[in-house]
Amino acid sequence: MKMCPFDLNDPMTFVLHDLKCVIELLFFCCSQVNQTPDSCQETKFKVINLDDGALYRFRVMAVNAAGESDPANVKEPIRVQDRLGRFLFQYYLHLFYEVLCPSNVITSSVNELAVNVSHLILDAGMTREVKAMAGTHITLMAGIKGVPFPTVTWKKNDAEVPTRADIETNQAGTKLEMRFCNRGDSGDYTLTVENPAGSKTVTCTVLVFVPPILEVDVKLTEGIIVKAGTTIRLPAIMRGIPVPTAKWSIEGEEIVSKDNVKIDTDNFSTVLSINECTRNHTGTYLLTVSNPAGTKTAALNVTVLDVPAAPIGPANILEVTPDSMTIEWRPPKDDGGSPVTNYIVEKRESNRETWGGVSSGSLATQLRITRLQRGTEYVVRIRAENKMGIGAPLETKPTVAEHSFMPPSAPGKPQISDISEDAVTVGWTMPLSDGGSQIAGYIIERRHKGGKWIRVNKTPCKDLRYRVLGLFEGSEYEFRVFAENIAGFSGPSPISDPCKPCRPITVPSPPVNPKVKDYSKTTADLVWTKPTKDGGSPILGYTVEMKKADTEEWKKVNLDDFIKLCAYRVKGLEEGVTYRFRVYASNMIGDGEPREIPESITAQDILIPPEIEMEATCREHVTVYKNRFLPLITMLIFLWYRLVKMR
Repeated sequence: MKMCPFDLNDPMTFVLHDLKCVIELLFFCCSQVNQTPDSCQETKFKVINLDDGALYRFRVMAVNAAGESDPANVKEPIRVQDRLGRFLFQYYLHLFYEVLCPSNVITSSVNELAVNVSHLILDAGMTREVKAMAGTHITLMAGIKGVPFPTVTWKKNDAEVPTRADIETNQAGTKLEMRFCNRGDSGDYTLTVENPAGSKTVTCTVLVFVPPILEVDVKLTEGIIVKAGTTIRLPAIMRGIPVPTAKWSIEGEEIVSKDNVKIDTDNFSTVLSINECTRNHTGTYLLTVSNPAGTKTAALNVTVLDVPAAPIGPANILEVTPDSMTIEWRPPKDDGGSPVTNYIVEKRESNRETWGGVSSGSLATQLRITRLQRGTEYVVRIRAENKMGIGAPLETKPTVAEHSFMPPSAPGKPQISDISEDAVTVGWTMPLSDGGSQIAGYIIERRHKGGKWIRVNKTPCKDLRYRVLGLFEGSEYEFRVFAENIAGFSGPSPISDPCKPCRPITVPSPPVNPKVKDYSKTTADLVWTKPTKDGGSPILGYTVEMKKADTEEWKKVNLDDFIKLCAYRVKGLEEGVTYRFRVYASNMIGDGEPREIPESITAQDILIPPEIEMEATCREHVTVYKNRFLPLITMLIFLWYRLVKMR
């Protein structure tokens, strides 16, 4: 056995065993316990001081605190040769192993072993395919080893690399960088290294992704107008790397080739075609092109114009007479994309096929058709027209030219109200039946009781009440009412109750100038003047109401009967309380408006201080004889009130 030239205490030690010159490399790659070596920093080792021409085999073992692993053998033996004219080949052995140790010890990963041999190696860090977005940077790198150091050649598609490519080569390897790449940088990049020991080549395919570019005629984005029945053609040009995919949609639903819809797409364009288009093909078509680099969307607006649809049915026949007919219809739901300019109305007898014109040049949706023959059955059709042409017709059901309605039933019995000396108001209820036709109005008639009926209103009354003027006061009148529709007049209503115009009776006006004449701590004497107007009926009496000043509720004072006089004593007041009073008059119609006394009173006695009035002779000095009578004359003034019983 040859002695090992290395220190066995070194963390990485090669031990040569027996005559085969087998080298064992110890790796200390796990946690150290006690005197175990430090962890290994690299997974390769250069073996020196080998014998020239000798043939060596190598194996590698990993060591941790639990012991050594099984060895991994290098498959082929290596012969050490003279370095002159030879190449140094770095042979990489990737060793995978699992350390048998407790679970808290980390397991090793990939290790490499390198020894000097006479070969050339190209360690290309390039993958077989590189994908990049346009505008980004592309970097291709490879590690190179060789003795002598090999020459480096880069090619693109078997031609020279563009001058804009930055190439850097040193002892560690070579690097090609393409900054702000574009679609022209796509291709096969070949790296060749060569020295006297031979050559090696590696190829990398570079794909530069270019976001989609979508070109659409501006007329399509602004909107095109086509006629129904023609072909819609929506072309678009698209570019991108890789070739974008195209997707057509409308209102969120994808469009596929089907029936009269066809989509033609190649690497550079896409076309949506719709044959024999209809109004249903009006809308905004979205074209979306996409590739891994991005997405582009364009909106193409299409309006399909057509003749209008038929007016919305059914047509309503509002009125039929022996010589005319009035019909009404609604505009079409779809105007064809262009405003309706005209309605064409035609009629024919139901037993004939020939249509005759009735009206055109109007946008009205109601028409009165005249010059009909009594008893003849007619069919009418209406068609809408726009700038694209005349649309489908709407036909009425066969209708005979005659009155199709009955006169209404009679109105309800008239009621009389609001009587004055020369006028009354007559009111009534609607008939139970209008005869199938709308009631046009009402006719009112009057008469003196037992006399001849006279029409009151010249034109039909639209309301359910009518003010009859020009009556004579004291005369007795009766009234009746007729209803009218297109078929004629109803029968007369029941006759009203007799009534006499007279001056209207109202409630009296408020009393005049009410006031408090006197008061004490328990009573208050009120006086007033009778109202200026009695309302046309004698005044039955008066009512006095009072309330405390701090409340809003009025209370009636005379509960039993009306006050006949224009004065009244209010009793039962509470001393110290403030009161307010009001008075109103009543007649047979009812109570008049109250008149409130402006001032309020506080229930208390009125106190008047005493007064003394002396004669003038007593106000000066008086001289008298002794033991004589001295007359002193004064005047005392007393004030009192007579107690008068008032109601």
